[in-house]
Amino acid sequence: MARTHVDIELRWGDQDAYGHVNNVAFARFLEEARVRTFWLGSGRERTGMERHFRGDDPNGPKMLVANQQIEFVRVLEYSDRPVTVDLWIGKLGGSSLEVHYEILDGSSTERAVVARAISHIVIVDGVTMRPVRLSDEGRASVAQWMDEPVTFRRS
Repeated sequence: MARTHVDIELRWGDQDAYGHVNNVAFARFLEEARVRTFWLGSGRERTGMERHFRGDDPNGPKMLVANQQIEFVRVLEYSDRPVTVDLWIGKLGGSSLEVHYEILDGSSTERAVVARAISHIVIVDGVTMRPVRLSDEGRASVAQWMDEPVTFRRS
């Protein structure tokens, strides 16, 4: 599978009144995994995608989340073990890409998916904020990290 892996520490404040990690924290996990993959290049694997999606130039291309869907599979209890976010590209468009994820419980001895998600990302011009086509180099860097799309239990 062509996936990158990002380990994210849980915070005590991620818990809610029920004693499990709150659903809002999951959106933060997805954001952190995207930043580490597309901006910093600091996941477990060096993907090469950060060179094309970093956005150092304030007027250069930017990544905007146009849509995001999260399906919660099971409860995640607070732990001193980080969650792992598996991240890959499920679909590539002209000026957009779908980032697909599985969030794994780091305290489990087996692969325990606690959530699946998809973020629809649009690449826009940094000045006009209008969609721009992915560069050939950016498209090539993404293509090697493509895998089967997430399948949700419910449509």
